[in-house]
Amino acid sequence: MNINKTELMKKILLSLLFILTIYSLNTAAQENIYGIYSNIDTIEGEPSGFEMFFLNDGRPGKCSTTVIFQAAEGWPEYPEMLDCCGFSANHVEFISKKWGKFVGKIENGTLSGEFINMKYKIVLKRGLSIWQQ
Repeated sequence: MNINKTELMKKILLSLLFILTIYSLNTAAQENIYGIYSNIDTIEGEPSGFEMFFLNDGRPGKCSTTVIFQAAEGWPEYPEMLDCCGFSANHVEFISKKWGKFVGKIENGTLSGEFINMKYKIVLKRGLSIWQQ
């Protein structure tokens, strides 16, 4: 079998292009963690729970994610807009003025974590905001 150098280079380049395409698609699928996570429910008409909306705010670098955080304890609290630096599925961290430091992770469309200062654990499902229902 005699393959000239041009054909060999074409095959190598096509193989590399294929690998890069698969890697890019896989990375994009893993990074699809932006959106709304909520467990707010209305018990007897009074909202109770937490809601977080993670979005890429366009800033360059490690601190390019903002979270709009809202808690409800019978009545919705004023939402906070907070930095969420180093945001990834394995690392969700921000600091709320009222609730303190939150640390969590995202798996299978579910955000689970804890407000460290209060030792309060929460689980939020990805989906619509309570205000969209």
